[in-house]
Amino acid sequence: MSIEIRELDRTDMAQVRAFWQVEHDAVADRPYNTFVAWRAAETYIPMDFPDRLRYFTAAWDGDTMVGAMAGGGPLTDNLHLAHCEVAVLAEHRRRGIGTLLADDFERWAAANGRRVVSGEVFAPVDGLSRALEFAEARGYQVVLEDGMKVVDIPATRDRWDALAAECAPHHADYELRTIHGAFPDDLVDGYCAIQNMFMSEAPTGDADIEDEVWDAERVRGNQERAIKAGRRDVTTFAIAPDGEVAAMTEMFVNESLPHRGFQSGTLVVPAHRGHRLGLAVKVANQQALHAQFPELAFIITGNADVNVHMNAINDRLGFRVVERCLEVEKTL
Repeated sequence: MSIEIRELDRTDMAQVRAFWQVEHDAVADRPYNTFVAWRAAETYIPMDFPDRLRYFTAAWDGDTMVGAMAGGGPLTDNLHLAHCEVAVLAEHRRRGIGTLLADDFERWAAANGRRVVSGEVFAPVDGLSRALEFAEARGYQVVLEDGMKVVDIPATRDRWDALAAECAPHHADYELRTIHGAFPDDLVDGYCAIQNMFMSEAPTGDADIEDEVWDAERVRGNQERAIKAGRRDVTTFAIAPDGEVAAMTEMFVNESLPHRGFQSGTLVVPAHRGHRLGLAVKVANQQALHAQFPELAFIITGNADVNVHMNAINDRLGFRVVERCLEVEKTL
């Protein structure tokens, strides 16, 4: 039977559930699977985002969904860029389904004025993967390599107090402030300032990417959607004596899967480096997340291999590499 590619009907929850299941099952063999929680998928997939174009397609073999593609592109910055993720069930690979999905997305990206398509593929620490081979065969080039890392909380939480005490003398003039959920108004501008410089300060390799543009409206919109999706954010800020946000780190848990946490961005503003704020805010944030979710078993993060300072911090916290994430790009 021939494969048909159709845009996902995001108002049909049966299709949305099938789409999520394909994405879930296609990566079930990865260590510490990072699949999105169903609570989040059923909330996010039907939504339209004001700051992002979104495009979802599915591959059908008769009445059975066998492949899924989630993609889109930003509307407030990086207007040249589109990003996609392709998933095909293991038993249906080598039938050209991934090619059909990727071809369709590249046509969509070009039609929407995007000249670069990016994606992420995963591979073992010391090996290749079909996903990487597929991307390279389509002309995608690796622009940055990240180590995907995991820290086991029961095995490492006893070191938190000592690490915090070690850092404390170096940041005595700074206030560490942890926020659960939405930020108070006095921290929104500082958060935006860090987000707006993030791409310039964090390693991006050869990626064709620009700084993002964040404002209070974008922050509040993201936080409102996250709450609806069951995502519970914990963010620790370091506040300088003059009130400036000097550093920030954020993590989240979906309340439907409270054993699993994700480390998102961490950045110390250049003018405030040298005070061990990176380690300090991350320790405080892990302590706060675990206090809120005592069943937390592990946290997942990714670090560019060239990010020497952040890798050193995560080594102190007990993170270990479990696979590689290859960020890939193709110019259309």
